[in-house]
Amino acid sequence: MINIIIIDDSNISIRGIEAILTRNTRYKVVATFPSLDPVITWNRQNKANIILINREHCHFDSLKTFTTIRRTQPDVGLIIFNVRHNDMFVVKALDIGIFGILSASIAEEELIEALQIVNARQRIISPDIAQQLALQRLNQREQLDIYELLSARELEIMLMITRGLPVKHIAESLSLSPKTVNTYRYRMFGKLNISSDVELTHIAIGYGLITAKQGSSGWNNSLIQKFS
Repeated sequence: MINIIIIDDSNISIRGIEAILTRNTRYKVVATFPSLDPVITWNRQNKANIILINREHCHFDSLKTFTTIRRTQPDVGLIIFNVRHNDMFVVKALDIGIFGILSASIAEEELIEALQIVNARQRIISPDIAQQLALQRLNQREQLDIYELLSARELEIMLMITRGLPVKHIAESLSLSPKTVNTYRYRMFGKLNISSDVELTHIAIGYGLITAKQGSSGWNNSLIQKFS
């Protein structure tokens, strides 16, 4: 029996995957969670074989969780599904040791095949994502790698800024002064050769750190704060 955890907050998506897997007696969904946060602790006691993670629930902190799982639970196969395009997050996840990257357009039989491959500790990447990845690798020298350019603290502040949080709130959350937050902010601008939060948001979206919807919402919130 191959035990599977699903990370998703959509009941429709979860029920759909469960319906596919129940047609094959080899697979059993043993737990579902809306986020990755409780998985490490839960799986220490329950030992799932594969963790299926919806790309919509992956963010910068997820890379740390992936690293921890790969280090402390190396027999667990990690698969990111519902991937709509290749981005730097996907590249970093593969570098960490994610076993599977599955496109949003995969068919039922492709999901089953991917589970079989990952359970055998082999990697699988959907063809459309693999093609994008190959093209990106060819152009890699010309692209910024924000994971190399920015420190962990700068990335943390970047995420908060691009989600529309005011500097005062960021400062309080991180136990910093507003002046220090702005110092980090303008340091990021210099490293990335940009001059505004809008450009910072576009970069965050491009690297898959936030969704376009989150970026739009964050920028609207920033405008409201600026002119209210």
